[in-house]
Amino acid sequence: MPKIGKSERLIFITSTLVQNPMKLFSLTFFCDKLSCAKSTLSEDIDLVSRIFEQTGQGRLETVSGAAGGVYYIPTMKKEDEIEFLNFLKNELQNSERIVSGGFVYINDIVFNPEVIKKAARIFVRLFLEKEIDYIATVEAKGIALASYVAQYFNKPLVVARNSSKFTEGSTVNISYISGTTGKIETMTMAKKAIKKGARVLFIDDFMRGGGTVRGMKDLLSEFESSLVGVGVLIATKDKKSVDVDYKSLLILEKLDAENKRITFSINPQVIS
Repeated sequence: MPKIGKSERLIFITSTLVQNPMKLFSLTFFCDKLSCAKSTLSEDIDLVSRIFEQTGQGRLETVSGAAGGVYYIPTMKKEDEIEFLNFLKNELQNSERIVSGGFVYINDIVFNPEVIKKAARIFVRLFLEKEIDYIATVEAKGIALASYVAQYFNKPLVVARNSSKFTEGSTVNISYISGTTGKIETMTMAKKAIKKGARVLFIDDFMRGGGTVRGMKDLLSEFESSLVGVGVLIATKDKKSVDVDYKSLLILEKLDAENKRITFSINPQVIS
């Protein structure tokens, strides 16, 4: 096998870790792949780690011991987070986004990969210490964001639907009052979707009163699992009747449909 140079080693290490966030790779894995000594590999990893932190591309964590190794955490620099949130706020404050019924059009935001990837990185930082087993969301607009959060946490994504599918087998169903519509809606999930005793992070695009969150918490209780955190892109100023740690990136301060005015703010809890 031809000798692998330093540049090639750095490329392989970087691409492997970035493509597999939160996955622990042993030093032996890299040494075998790159045909190098552990001392050489340690120097390479230190260099990659410094570059990541200097450029705001996340950070590397090393775990010592026989079962140890290195893994990649996809976060952002604080100044990059603030710049992104200001961009997002300004994009959403366009009065043309106000649609009939006093709602805000956000489809182009929640299905824009460049936007939701950055939002997902912020949620990684906010919920990194929660020891999460699953990422959950409800169909449909929260799925894209939740998918990136699941990818970055390296955890399975589960989606609660508003009707059961025969292809999913037996399901668990609950009824809840939607905070957006005020109507009674159904939330359903396959019995095989979540293991007993799981810790679940709920991700969604929008939260008004917290009805969907309460519904998800009730649904998870049927699996004897717990809701350990809630991350939403946007929340209103309305009082939330939820008893779980939740973080919204932006707050909808005011929506004046008659005069076509809409105001958002960055949630200070996110950037403090």
